[in-house]
This record gives sequence, C-alpha cells and structure tokens, in this order.
Amino acid sequence: MKRIDVTRITGWQIAKKTKNIKAKPLISIMVDRSVLNKFLVDTLEGKENLGDGSIICIGESNDIWQQMPNKLLKKYSVIQIDSDGWMICEPRPDNSVNCVEITEKIRYAIDKVDSWISTEDFFIIGKWGEKMLLPDNVSIDIQRADIGDFICQNRDDHADSWIVKRKIFINTYNIIS
Repeated sequence: MKRIDVTRITGWQIAKKTKNIKAKPLISIMVDRSVLNKFLVDTLEGKENLGDGSIICIGESNDIWQQMPNKLLKKYSVIQIDSDGWMICEPRPDNSVNCVEITEKIRYAIDKVDSWISTEDFFIIGKWGEKMLLPDNVSIDIQRADIGDFICQNRDDHADSWIVKRKIFINTYNIIS
C-alpha cells in the first residue's frame, strides 16, 4: 500500500454536499457501551472502531460512517425524523470542503518518489479510519482509496481529510470552484 501525503497536494477545488443523509446516535442503536470496542463500522474506506458518543450516518448510496454530533451539526441541519427514528439531515448552504480527484497527476504526493499510483491500494492518514499498526508499534488511522476517488478536506482544519469514493462524490457533491 502506498501513502498519499495530503499536505503535499496542490490544486484543491471547493465542493458542496448536495444530498441529504440519515443520522442516528449510536447509543440508540447499541445501548450497551461496554462492548463498543468489540465492534467495527465497515465503511467504504476501511473498518473502524465504534466511537463512544458518535452518530451513525447513512448516505445516499447506503454507505455508512460515523461522526461526532458537533461535527454533524456544523455541516447539516436536521429537517425531520423518519418513522424508524433516523434524523433526516440536509447539508447547510454554507458548508463546503476542499477536494481533489485522485489521479496519476498527484504522483508527487506519494511518500516514495519512485512509486506510481496504479490499481494498487493506497491510503491517506486521517483523524479516523481503519487502524494500521506501524513497525514501531504506533497506531495510525487510515482511509483506503482508488484512482478516481476524491480526497476531501475540512476548509478550516487541513488535518481533517477523508476519502469519498468516486461514485458517491459525483452523486452527492458539486464542485463550485
């Protein structure tokens, strides 16, 4: 697997989310908090531990992820609650992200200069994601990606970056500049 160093990427564009999501507090799905560390959320970008206090989100493609309530409410407004208790959340008009499509043109951002993006797995290090243990026993959170996927980044916190699969990005975001 090859690591893309997000700090070395140039050519970011700005995109806005256009589709609603469903969200529900994890505590209403899994009441017994003592077993949280026994379960993983199988996201498109990798498997990650359930986060105590997190909100489970479901996107338009039935993709699942989790985030903390304060982060969700910065990006979305709750517009209704469906019959199963899921909050229907609409993207806030002022919410935008930096984004870049993963193509062979971002080869310069790969950690090893002699590496070349191909059909091999590659990843970014994020604030959440699948746990990867490094040789020195340090654990990092990674998100896996493929050519054509997009890296999105919080415009106010560049350390907060994540992968959005191509099909989902195209169906749920608009690039505005």
